[in-house]
Amino acid sequence: MAYSRTRTADVVLYLDLDGVVHHEAVYWHPRRGIYMHPHVKGRTLFEWVPYLEEAVLPYPDLALVLSSSWCVRPGYGKTLKRFPLALQQRFIGGTFHKLYHHGGDPMMLQSFRETPRGLQILHDVQRRRPRQWLALDDDDYHWPAKSLGNLVLCDGERGLSDPRVREQLALKLRRCYDALDANHG
Repeated sequence: MAYSRTRTADVVLYLDLDGVVHHEAVYWHPRRGIYMHPHVKGRTLFEWVPYLEEAVLPYPDLALVLSSSWCVRPGYGKTLKRFPLALQQRFIGGTFHKLYHHGGDPMMLQSFRETPRGLQILHDVQRRRPRQWLALDDDDYHWPAKSLGNLVLCDGERGLSDPRVREQLALKLRRCYDALDANHG
């Protein structure tokens, strides 16, 4: 495994997509691709990305890691193209990468898919070794108890459109940078 290609940063924000940057009712079809389920009228993919842009703006060195099933389908590269350029440039990788971390082995892919999101992120944290990290996600199923303080949990129907989530994200980002400053001072 080519761990030497793993990029890192002092502060990393692990970013889920479904239920975070848009409503959770996202589906995939072989011909249609990824789409928003018709029962959630008026919702669009990536509609809450402006809230993410606003939240990370004060932190120009904050790095993003894609921690979503979108890493697998449609894939990391195709997913990044859906973000504004300023956010694209912040991404340093994903929790799943078939070439560098998981190989082309179908068993590795299956194992990754069966691993709870919190553990996927924790494995990536151990690989990247950021000094501070947070995860923005709507999934806290089997989240490691020792890492719950790093989670900003969204309601899958409101994601970043919820002002309380944005407040919690802002607070926890400030704490990450305050901790960095305290360690440098």
